[in-house]
Amino acid sequence: MVTATQAAFWAQPLDEEVSASITQTWTDQAIKCYVTAADCANCSIPRGGYSFVCQMNKVVPVLLKTLGAPEPKRVNKLLPYLSQY
Repeated sequence: MVTATQAAFWAQPLDEEVSASITQTWTDQAIKCYVTAADCANCSIPRGGYSFVCQMNKVVPVLLKTLGAPEPKRVNKLLPYLSQY
């Protein structure tokens, strides 16, 4: 598993453009970003043609600081499905 010190993108500061609502809980997408160290090439957000820019590189550091790492049981439960996101 990746730790915060191994991923340079987690050092980026949160700015006012990030909604506070997405920094309150570990979502499946945030867990995927945490586990894969923001490997955007294997993420559905950049490939999905969405009208927004992914901000997980700003959300994950906030979650780590405020909530700590996601629960290992939840991460393990999601691991088999992470390639589908």
